[in-house]
Amino acid sequence: MRRFLFLPLLALTAASCTPDEVLLSYGSQVGRRLTYELQLRGRIERTLSGSTRTQDIRATFRAEQEVTGRLSGGRASARMTLIPRSLVVDGRAQQIGSARAFEVVLGPDGRILELEGPEEEEEEETLAPLGIDRLLPRLRPVLPGRPVTAGEVWVNESEFQDAGGRFTLRLRSRLAAFGVVAGRRAALVRTTYSSPVSRREIFSNAVTDVRGEDVGTQEAWFALQGYLVRSSGDSVGSYRLLFRPPGGQTTGVAPVEGALRVRLHTDMRLVPATR
Repeated sequence: MRRFLFLPLLALTAASCTPDEVLLSYGSQVGRRLTYELQLRGRIERTLSGSTRTQDIRATFRAEQEVTGRLSGGRASARMTLIPRSLVVDGRAQQIGSARAFEVVLGPDGRILELEGPEEEEEEETLAPLGIDRLLPRLRPVLPGRPVTAGEVWVNESEFQDAGGRFTLRLRSRLAAFGVVAGRRAALVRTTYSSPVSRREIFSNAVTDVRGEDVGTQEAWFALQGYLVRSSGDSVGSYRLLFRPPGGQTTGVAPVEGALRVRLHTDMRLVPATR
């Protein structure tokens, strides 16, 4: 099992509401289940020994989230499940992997505090450059934790760590507007982020040290009733790689350096009749 722990670095504190302010918050009723359609479009550039290879990936998931318990401090435990629906690589349909379930702890502002999920299966190595584990905390907005007005900005910074390394998520969000989306009164939250990464990934044929950074933007419509309606994001990840043989085999085999650049677009939409 892979388990990421959240290390709080920066957050803004709460305040009381005035008439022109709104307090955005996630509903955390035990048993509440939300279902989304998640689409990923990625363009991956791998450089090794001076040669660059490009790969286009399109993947569709059914993303389910269920609140499983209430915890102290306004936190909640939940299960997030990604169920693959399709995978296309360079225009050719591929065999999809099995569903992956993640046990998470959510903060009252919606951020993921703990993330524990299964190890990647061999067929899922195709999606490994997209960083599914690192992507989950970015799929929905982190809320300000205090009343805000249109145009107001909030920032927060989080760090996640497991046995393989760590990554940081630095967010700057703004309440851009109010509107009606799919018949629901909602707030539009726009976010920019950067996410430095320093990790070790273990695959079937190599151990890979990954160091670099993701930068991106997100636009999310959040229902005033307390749930995400839809979000879309664009990011670019640039990494330096160091490949070594698996299992500590070092005799006669020198490490190989490479580079990875990932352009990723995400689109997540609430499936009708779930809220």
